[in-house]
Amino acid sequence: MPPAVVQREQLSGGAAPERFLLFGGFDIWRFGFTGYAGLHWAPRSLDMDGFVLRVFASEGIELYDASSIRYRTAIFRASVLPGWQFKRGKLEVRLFAGPDFERDEFSPRSLYQRPVLNSLGLRGAIDLWWEPSPATMLSASASATTIAAGYNARIAAGWRVFDAGWVGPELMVSADRFSQQYRAGLHLTGFRTSTLEWSFAAGIVQDNFHRTGSYGRISLVARR
Repeated sequence: MPPAVVQREQLSGGAAPERFLLFGGFDIWRFGFTGYAGLHWAPRSLDMDGFVLRVFASEGIELYDASSIRYRTAIFRASVLPGWQFKRGKLEVRLFAGPDFERDEFSPRSLYQRPVLNSLGLRGAIDLWWEPSPATMLSASASATTIAAGYNARIAAGWRVFDAGWVGPELMVSADRFSQQYRAGLHLTGFRTSTLEWSFAAGIVQDNFHRTGSYGRISLVARR
């Protein structure tokens, strides 16, 4: 499943206009892992209404054990999504839509008529970041693609802790026509070291194949 879309993770910004938001991270659980990276580019500023472009790519492995066979799928995803961002005080919303690509490589190859599957589609996405008070935040994101009718969504709330970031719960769901996955955990968002902002999350995961376990995620953001 694709990782949840990276949300805005900033506690404070500099005086100069910031036009690039670079992000990356790593997500792991018992039956898979994914690394991802991308950027947002806003020609005017990341903190102003206007056009914004998201470029995203991820690569990972999903495993499934059946009888004496371990099925392994290597999944590469990429998208280029033009969009528009709106800022109203402490509320930010970004809307995106554009082309989407996925490459699936199946193993063991002898079990599949098409061991490699390339798919093109369209993806839409929305990000929301809101600070209803100086001590609280709400983050939400959702994304859907025409490839395998896939979608994912995340919602998180947080409380600011000593100006070091926000801590709180998160819920996530992701699915396509093959599987569904649900996650519930805790996150620390916006922990700053020098010019980087870090996010950490951990919790429990279950899918419709009755695979359960724990997950962990580390991501970072840099604004330029």
